[in-house]
Amino acid sequence: MATDESASRERPQLSLGSDDWPTTVADKIVEFVDAVRVQTTDRAVFVLRAVVYCLVAVVAAIAAVVLLAVVAVRLADAYLPIGAGVGSATWAAHGFIGLLVSILGFGAWRARTGSARPVYIAIIIDVVIIVGVVFYGVIDAVA
Repeated sequence: MATDESASRERPQLSLGSDDWPTTVADKIVEFVDAVRVQTTDRAVFVLRAVVYCLVAVVAAIAAVVLLAVVAVRLADAYLPIGAGVGSATWAAHGFIGLLVSILGFGAWRARTGSARPVYIAIIIDVVIIVGVVFYGVIDAVA
């Protein structure tokens, strides 16, 4: 029996690492789940937030453009001498603002190749039209 005792003392013991191996395994599982979450859920949340913020910005931009168009038509109707003498001249104000926006749109369409020159030309044409209408109103008021 003495040989059995000495043999058991010399034999190495089977070790699974530290005595706290369940905690180590649980930590590894948590690390893996966190890595998967970062790669999937966090990216999806980021993309969905970007989509929602862009939709809100688009809706706000559309509302701003509509309000700007309404204000422009009201100002043109109230202060510019277009359609005078024909009763309600709101149609003339709509046409006038539509003409200005169409000229700007045509300039932007021509500038799609990369040069901003057509946009500048469209802005100059719009300014000339507005100044012409204002001078016509001043001359008509004086005469």
